[in-house]
Amino acid sequence: MGNTFCFMVLLLLFPESGQSSTIACTSRDEELSYDRSVLAENTFANFTYQLKSMANIEKSDYRIEIKLCDIGTLYESCRCRWFLNSDPVCRSMKNDSFCDADESEMRVSLLIRRTYTDVLWVLLKQSSPPSVLKHTTVQVTYQAKITDLYLNGQEANGTHIVDENEDVNISCFFINGNPPVSIRMVDGTGHTLSSVRHGQGPLTLSLGVVHCHNVWPTIRCEAPGSELNKSVVILVICRPQLSYISKQVTDVQKVLTEGLTLAMRSYTRNIRKCLMTQVQPITSTREVKCEVSGHAPVSN
Repeated sequence: MGNTFCFMVLLLLFPESGQSSTIACTSRDEELSYDRSVLAENTFANFTYQLKSMANIEKSDYRIEIKLCDIGTLYESCRCRWFLNSDPVCRSMKNDSFCDADESEMRVSLLIRRTYTDVLWVLLKQSSPPSVLKHTTVQVTYQAKITDLYLNGQEANGTHIVDENEDVNISCFFINGNPPVSIRMVDGTGHTLSSVRHGQGPLTLSLGVVHCHNVWPTIRCEAPGSELNKSVVILVICRPQLSYISKQVTDVQKVLTEGLTLAMRSYTRNIRKCLMTQVQPITSTREVKCEVSGHAPVSN
């Protein structure tokens, strides 16, 4: 029991390293001026504090800590300590922060994360409560990101096969940026079908029932600045449909020797044989040699 009691006392005296137990993110000093900075995510930002205001401090040991407000909790990032008649000693408490100081200025460089909201300079001195010397509020900017695209509950990226007369529902998952941008689902021509600017998503779109005679849609989910947008071409299982003849047939003999190329629209099982029907003067049908080639519509 004695060992357990001592261990608990030590925890109370020495709170978890790097986390503040005396100053909250929401603390505000009416006499303290606030700096405001707009910074990009994953960039290094430099902050400084002029030590002129420390000239009247009693010549004894003191330290200044840099505190970061991260998701509502203050964590220690850097600290510098001044000893009587000696140079200050600085120490980084996080791998992505660096600090140094002299008798006139303290400097810190921080890698900015999107969850940071405040940077505080806190003075700690023997026989005195901690006090905030400087408070900088941070607005972190970052790009939106499209994360997933689902069609009828299945992940879709590239092409997706559906049956005729099947309902098609599409969901686009994303992380919006700061400041927020418009997340859009567009068709193959770039026309906006659905969009949202605020909210966490997903962005949804219902195409209703698809038919073979409809144009097969290309749906793209995009956001300005997103590293990776996602798109899908919806392929409908239909019987083959001739769409047009590539050129007018004028020489039947040439057709017999060189063949005839026809444009066909289809997405079904492999076509294994072709039939040619003569309608005049006597209707007759016979099997002919054929080769089918092609690909799904291009998904941009």
